[in-house]
Amino acid sequence: MKKFHRFASILSAAVLAFSLTAVSAAADETTVPEPVPTSAPEPYNSGSAYIIAQTATDAAGGEISAIEREDRFNLVLRVADYGACDANITADQISARMNSAVFTFTGNAEIGQLFEETDANGADYYSYVLLFRDVIYNGGGNTASINLSYLNSTLEMQQLTVTLGQCVDEEPSTPNLMIRESSYGSEAVVAGTPFTLDLMLYATGGEENLNDVVVSLALPDGITMTSGSLTTYVGAMEPKSTRNVSFSLTPAAGYTGGVANISVSLSGTGADTNAAVSGMATTISVPISQPDRFELGQLEVPEVIYVGDSASVTLNFVNKGKTSVDNLEASISGENLGVDVSQQYLGNLAPGTENSVDFDLAPQTAGTLEGTITLTYEDASGAVRTVTKDFSAMVEEMNYFYDDPSLMEPDVVEEEPSGLPVWGWVLIAAGVLVVLVIVIRVVRKKKKAAALAKLEDSDDEDL
Repeated sequence: MKKFHRFASILSAAVLAFSLTAVSAAADETTVPEPVPTSAPEPYNSGSAYIIAQTATDAAGGEISAIEREDRFNLVLRVADYGACDANITADQISARMNSAVFTFTGNAEIGQLFEETDANGADYYSYVLLFRDVIYNGGGNTASINLSYLNSTLEMQQLTVTLGQCVDEEPSTPNLMIRESSYGSEAVVAGTPFTLDLMLYATGGEENLNDVVVSLALPDGITMTSGSLTTYVGAMEPKSTRNVSFSLTPAAGYTGGVANISVSLSGTGADTNAAVSGMATTISVPISQPDRFELGQLEVPEVIYVGDSASVTLNFVNKGKTSVDNLEASISGENLGVDVSQQYLGNLAPGTENSVDFDLAPQTAGTLEGTITLTYEDASGAVRTVTKDFSAMVEEMNYFYDDPSLMEPDVVEEEPSGLPVWGWVLIAAGVLVVLVIVIRVVRKKKKAAALAKLEDSDDEDL
């Protein structure tokens, strides 16, 4: 060694010690390149810089064996330059900048350990350390260009190339898209009633964000949009993040399909790789039921029932809906009913039809009889529903005086008098009287007529 250059540096003693240790360890395994042969013209002019040792370390100075995307590390290079020796370059004149999209580093490298040395052929050169602190690996390769300049000198800028075998140059994994949760608000949606389909989107694990995420629906016949669009633009999503979207839908009033299968498609692109992402195909099954229009009708029950006697109670019902009422059952409960059969299976009731159920009653004690008839059935969605009807009647003791003919007293019947009744005699007398009057009048008329005739005869004789 002919000369030793001390230089002013912004590095602390700790940084210098770190750099020296790291580079020395790497230099032990790196062969210093042979100088340019002496026969070459102008062998030591600009363009004569070499990287004679390199290493990548973590923040604590430990050597790194693998560098993955988004990793941060320190790059340490030892450079030998024959031309810089002739120019008497100092440390504050050295400017090294990284020129690569593969790595992110801004500013100049830190300079240290500037020495003048002699190679095996007796040629002088400068060696020094370049420290690029907190470099970010972006992927897309493992080679970087270093623009090396000596400020305030006539030496031209040189470009060094460094290749890091530690870099794991793999494309970042792109998240996928899926529907994590879905909801339509209730167990079943009633036909003709709007409902909201809520979806939770999930971006699976990955190493890049997603852009232009879009959610689209494909609706079956009978389901329409209440408002809005079948496609919703979500935008950007980070890996392992969720987003909520909603769609307002309405089933037709006459929808009788039972279940509406709604297809959901998801799409997006990788923010770094522009890789197209097609989310997992998803089908949301929404049960659609017709309005429950099963109604109870008139209840028929006697006002009075006698102890020991039997009577029946009848409940009418009708299905006014567009779908059948299935597995219809009827039961009766209460006190003092005296029923032998308290439950009946009635089967299915088609839409637009009516039926009735009868229960026989045989109360055992007098008083007020109160009971309840309960009907259970399955609606169009399969849900079990229950309707009830209360009834009451008076129960009275049996009146045997009137009800048992053998115990009834005979009616007292007054004997009618024999012969013609009085009013008959009155009528006969009146009739006789009328006849007498008529006879008397006839006789008188005849007598008068005879007298007149006799008088006329006597007058004729006198003449």
